[in-house]
Amino acid sequence: MRYYYDQDELKAWALNDLKPNGIHSPLWVRPLSHELPDEYELVAGKRRYHGSEFAEIDPLPVRIFNWNNLEAFKASLAENKNRRDFSALEDLDGTLKLLSLAIEGTVEEAISLLYQIDNLKRRSGLKNVLEHPKFDTIQVVFRFCGGITWESFVKTRLPLLKKPQEILSAIRQGKIEYTKGLEIAKIENSGIRQELLWEAIANNLSLAEIKKRVKVIKPSSENPIQTRLDSAYKQFKKSLKNIEKDPILLQEAESLLLKIEEFLQQK
Repeated sequence: MRYYYDQDELKAWALNDLKPNGIHSPLWVRPLSHELPDEYELVAGKRRYHGSEFAEIDPLPVRIFNWNNLEAFKASLAENKNRRDFSALEDLDGTLKLLSLAIEGTVEEAISLLYQIDNLKRRSGLKNVLEHPKFDTIQVVFRFCGGITWESFVKTRLPLLKKPQEILSAIRQGKIEYTKGLEIAKIENSGIRQELLWEAIANNLSLAEIKKRVKVIKPSSENPIQTRLDSAYKQFKKSLKNIEKDPILLQEAESLLLKIEEFLQQK
């Protein structure tokens, strides 16, 4: 589940820790299939595995488990969630994958199920949610994952899937760190965003440097009229109750609205 490794940090850890001290915690593996008895899938310990290449440690200590897909992924996810740098995207993808395995469906079906439950709760209340045939499975998955509830997951994690796909792909492929990718995603112009993404990957730009670039780029890539219009609408909507209490302000607001409507009709 780990998407990104800082190669300099990995190499330093391998040479300063693994090489002199060895690997004390075994990697977790499981047989790939009964037809290939000498082939194994790495379930947990990917950082130690890559670190051993720098430290030139061979063979590696392993523990073999006969886990099914669900059991193996739960083991992998449990180890990774203990990391201090476990990102929100890794949490999102890991939880969705676990839920998809638990319901014996696809990740897309897991996403659809969560939105369905969320809509059901808002329309009909918690009682109908509790009666949903797959709600217990959802509860079991989120209890295992710990941290946020399924409701918070829908509100704070699922929206990440709406980020630009090239950003999400770069993070998932380990090309760029999560925090750097999300900063670049703030740029609305797709062409400019792509260029900065490629440059950040090629030159390993720091987060501070990326933030500086985004700060310069962002105003020029946005529509200033659209920004002002959105801001004015929000302010007007927020102040509407107070405006309605004052006949003079209400008359002024109606006059301004009439002018806007006349302007739009002319165009």
